[in-house]
Amino acid sequence: MATEDARYRDSSQYRLWSFSPTQLSALREKTNAAARARISERLLSHPLPVSTSKQDLSAPTSNANTPDPDGNSTPALPEFLTPAEELTLVGYYTSEILRASEALHYADEIKATAAMFLKRFYITNSIMTYPPAEMFFVALFFACKVDTGHVNLAEYTKIFNKSAEEILAGEFLLCQGLRFAFDVKHPYRALRGAMMELASLPDMQKDLKRLDEAEAKARKVLQFSPLMTDAYFHYTPSQIMLAALSLADRGLAERLIQETFHFVAAEGNDTPGGEGGDNNKGNEEKARVIGSQIRDKVLGAIEGCRDMLSRELPERKDYWLNKQVIKTQITPLRKKLLKCKDPERWNLVELQRVRREQAAKKMDSDDEDDLGGGKKVKKEEDGDIFGGDLGHSAKKRKMTVKKEEDLFGGPMVKKEEPFGGTKVKKEEDLSFGRFGGAL
Repeated sequence: MATEDARYRDSSQYRLWSFSPTQLSALREKTNAAARARISERLLSHPLPVSTSKQDLSAPTSNANTPDPDGNSTPALPEFLTPAEELTLVGYYTSEILRASEALHYADEIKATAAMFLKRFYITNSIMTYPPAEMFFVALFFACKVDTGHVNLAEYTKIFNKSAEEILAGEFLLCQGLRFAFDVKHPYRALRGAMMELASLPDMQKDLKRLDEAEAKARKVLQFSPLMTDAYFHYTPSQIMLAALSLADRGLAERLIQETFHFVAAEGNDTPGGEGGDNNKGNEEKARVIGSQIRDKVLGAIEGCRDMLSRELPERKDYWLNKQVIKTQITPLRKKLLKCKDPERWNLVELQRVRREQAAKKMDSDDEDDLGGGKKVKKEEDGDIFGGDLGHSAKKRKMTVKKEEDLFGGPMVKKEEPFGGTKVKKEEDLSFGRFGGAL
């Protein structure tokens, strides 16, 4: 029996983006350490010019900018962000994604996908390497594409006072950071299914108002708490849903778990090869999946997820908007970030331009090698694949394929376009000064 759990284990979300708390912490520390090493190397490779002022000459010889015999000074390295400080900034920009999504009336799935894109990206990439104030725009725009909520690029850039080049410059970087795995499984459909399951119970028919209130509270939790914590990296969507329902109404969550994990295998005829033996095998499989013996294990996982979600309840939205919090916690970290940023990768538009030029030069170099003194293509080995001689000019090359041959293996089967196209209406008179401004 292919269980929901087995299907989830085949997903990219489980295979690529599920970690234990220890693994996730170690990975973030490794990313931070690697960024420190790379940025330090780049900063040290650009020595500062020696100052000849009297004040500098009278400085202690142990100063980081002490001149060396070659006339250069060793630049003092800045104070780098710690993994905990990086995580704080990721949380801040995640809250900004949710705030922007709500202002634009995006669907819950788009909000959650954008938030998880940003959080996933900054697991294997440091905030000190790529600017979060730019990447969160990219993550939100790309999430619209993935979750069939396509928004016009011109309208999107106008809302946030950005250029199309600024948005598109980070798209491929984001895709690389996501390992080109764009599927994000959310707990919203699981919540609706849980409510329908509870509503089907005879004794719950008299208390449908309680179900409606619990669903509304649980949905508010799901719209914020799992996205601001690491719940998506540690728990399945159904576990996150049950934890949110437990925060909304613990009694209903426990009732649902009780009704789900209650199966007890009945004794039957275990004659080998007989019908009773087949029934026993099926009963054993059911007991393994929804048996009462795993109820405690499920309750333990739900309780752990519940504790995690309770650290960032929906009421904490105001915390991330509090001016005092931003002034005392976020602004100092952003200033610190500007001092320790990667000098070669911080400007995404310039980085993309340089990489395009490098790719073009490499292509030109390869063409010169092939057309100049490079390898020659043997007619008897490779020339016949193209149906004739290779010309000296790419524009004059012709391909003649024999009628009876089909070099490409037959016509391709057309697939339906995976993304639909509901156009998001343009919002008028929105002010996103905090989004569009500089750090």
